[in-house]
Amino acid sequence: MVEQINDASSFYTINVNFSVQLPAGFAISQETLTKGPFKTRDCTNQLACTLAGFQSTYDATTRTLTGSLSSYHSKDDGAAQLFNDTVLIKGTATNHIGSHTVTTTADGVIEFPIGKLGGVATSKPFTAVASQATFTIISRKTVLKASFQPVGLTEGQVVVRGDVVCTFPGSQPSRKTLMFTLKHNELTGGKWDRELNNMVDVGSNCTITLNKGMVSAGWRWKTLDRITQTEQNITSSRTATIRLEVEKIPVEVSTETTATPTVAAGQQVRVISTIKASGYQARNIPVTIQLPRDGFVNTPATVNSACQATGGARCPGQWVYNANSHTVTATIPVIPAGGSIKVTVTGKAGFFAANRRSFIATTSAAFTDANQNNNRSQASFNVTNKRVTVSLIVKPEGERPASGVVTVTGSINCVTPFQHNNTFTYTLNYARLVNGAGAPQVIHKIVWAGSNCTVTVRNTTAPNGWEFTSQTPFAYQLQQVMMDATVQHTVRLQRKFMAVAPPLPLTGGVATDWLYLTGAGVLAVGVTAGLVARRRLQARV
Repeated sequence: MVEQINDASSFYTINVNFSVQLPAGFAISQETLTKGPFKTRDCTNQLACTLAGFQSTYDATTRTLTGSLSSYHSKDDGAAQLFNDTVLIKGTATNHIGSHTVTTTADGVIEFPIGKLGGVATSKPFTAVASQATFTIISRKTVLKASFQPVGLTEGQVVVRGDVVCTFPGSQPSRKTLMFTLKHNELTGGKWDRELNNMVDVGSNCTITLNKGMVSAGWRWKTLDRITQTEQNITSSRTATIRLEVEKIPVEVSTETTATPTVAAGQQVRVISTIKASGYQARNIPVTIQLPRDGFVNTPATVNSACQATGGARCPGQWVYNANSHTVTATIPVIPAGGSIKVTVTGKAGFFAANRRSFIATTSAAFTDANQNNNRSQASFNVTNKRVTVSLIVKPEGERPASGVVTVTGSINCVTPFQHNNTFTYTLNYARLVNGAGAPQVIHKIVWAGSNCTVTVRNTTAPNGWEFTSQTPFAYQLQQVMMDATVQHTVRLQRKFMAVAPPLPLTGGVATDWLYLTGAGVLAVGVTAGLVARRRLQARV
């Protein structure tokens, strides 16, 4: 706008130079660069535009569009507005979200010609008032995030899977699959922030659906229900708060006891104790295996019980056998959930005064857990026993009569370890020998298998005219009698000696009288000879 021009010329020309500073939020279009920014003129043919006074240049570095244009006017057009033209710059908004300002400056000159001949008679420069325009860029896409907040979790991790479905009014829903492994040691400020979708159309409604996946051993979801949450009219970045509620599974320790079902007394028997943990790992578990005193006898293998660990469990350094309590004990360092410890205690079945007995072995875990009812278990096993017999055979050796009877007596004492005994009398008839010995005779018929027995035999009576060479009792040892046994005793006889004197002829006396007289005579001769020898010795001195 300029003041009214008082000049004789009826026509004038206005030349304008302009500069438009474009912001980073505006990307100039290729159409503007090709055709030019002039609303009323297409400058695809740049030479023609230049000759007509229209030209423009864009500096991408400074983001500045500069140009010039000319306009021919008559004084009759009015003095209030000398020039009115439009620069139209086309382009698109960039991803620079926020407010942006466009600044336009211009200057120029008004030229008055000299009559009809042309040329410039006078000119008047001018400077336009700078102007600005502001626009705001809002994104067509926005971000949907989730703030996962664990409730109850103090270690480990959880896994969630699912999808987020976003719907913009009038368009098709978009779906994005989700899977997050959320670790406790990666919590930030007590939560996990995760991006669900960074391409949400502004104004969309989004539904988040999550299925609860795996959790660390020893943990579980409070509920298995899936999580569904809807976020309405998302116009800017939004964070949905999602609670993940878990709880620690109570530690559960259980025991199981098995044993050799049936075993003969004196044979090997095994007691197997299995200790398991579930829910969460168990630590420092005291275990006692109570062995039955009569049915289980310790052996060298008992003090070296075999231990087997599975599932990451660790066996104790040693299982200790206590002879006084007849127990095997140890403390298990750790059993993870799903792991187990199996210990095998080996011994032998005991002996007893019965054909069959049932015994019980017990395993106890002194551990405080959710269910105490399965911390103790037991198993029964049967031990079979049998009775055996002990027989005696008497065999004569050396000189013996053709007939007659020898009698021996004695006793049998057995320990199983309990004691039982019996006495017996055995008669040997020399007239009825079989293979040079008397017939076998059972001297104890209720000896329990496994007994240790002592058989004592005494020679009692011999046939007339005969006597035993020894009256000393004979002891025979039987160890671990497992089947019928026989003891052989040997007897030796000798004739009895008797001196009988015959009668003396013509005297009516007996030989014994002469024996007495002869003895006296020998004595007298001996005394006389001694006295004579003494006297001769004294004479020499």
